[in-house]
Amino acid sequence: IAMILSAAMMLDHVGENVKADRIRKAIATVVKQGKVRTYDMMRLSGGPKAIGQGAASTVQMTDAILEQLR
Repeated sequence: IAMILSAAMMLDHVGENVKADRIRKAIATVVKQGKVRTYDMMRLSGGPKAIGQGAASTVQMTDAILEQLR
């Protein structure tokens, strides 16, 4: 999420505020829905091993954010 937010900040910097806002809103929607959460959001230990415990991978999180942008 932080990397995607960094991209939104870059868009702000070059004057693409509407696009940056869409990205931030997509992230906020995914987080608020709570259906896709990485292990750190679930406060699970074990890092990537926690994916088997119901945590989403970073790819799954990115896909959920991209789906909100479509």
